Amino acid sequence: MPQADTLGDEHPDVAQSLNNLALLYDNQGRYGDAEPLYLQDIAEQLLGEEHPNTQKIRNNFIASVKKANAITQSILQQLRPQTEA
Repeated sequence: MPQADTLGDEHPDVAQSLNNLALLYDNQGRYGDAEPLYLQDIAEQLLGEEHPNTQKIRNNFIASVKKANAITQSILQQLRPQTEA
C-alpha cells in the first residue's frame, strides 16, 4: 500500500485507509477480500486500543462476518434437498 510506504505501517491514516477499503469490499459483497483487511488492521492495532476508530473497525469486521455467514447459510439452505410433505 503506497500510503503505508510513505507514512509508515503504524500511522493512523493507514489504518483508516485499510478500514475504508474493507468497507468498500464489504459493500460490494466481496467479504473474502474485506476480511483480511479488517484482520490486518485489528491484528496490527495500528490505532491503539484507546483510539475511537478501533471499536468502529471491529464493529465493521463483525458486521461483515455476519453478512458473509448469512449468505453462506442461505446458499446451504438452497442446496439441501427439499423434504416431501
